[in-house]
Amino acid sequence: MTDPLTDAAASGRPPSPLGAEPAAGGLDSPQLRRVVAVLCVTEITSWGVLFYAFTVLSTTIRDSEGWSLTWLVASFTAAQVVAAATGL
Repeated sequence: MTDPLTDAAASGRPPSPLGAEPAAGGLDSPQLRRVVAVLCVTEITSWGVLFYAFTVLSTTIRDSEGWSLTWLVASFTAAQVVAAATGL
């Protein structure tokens, strides 16, 4: 097994974080930052749309389906808890 720090120094490259070299065709640091930024914006937007849409549509769903708002919100909350539990 070779030492990543010694290998990097011998080749004239700075050592990569955590001593791991990127795979062939991997992303460099600016590309990774861009990917992470896009994923962050996408996640924040999608969760915002999900919660905002439910808030806006909950009274319409209540009126059209005849369900109580308490049960509707409780069901939505239970669905989020199940989604979180399965995501672990």
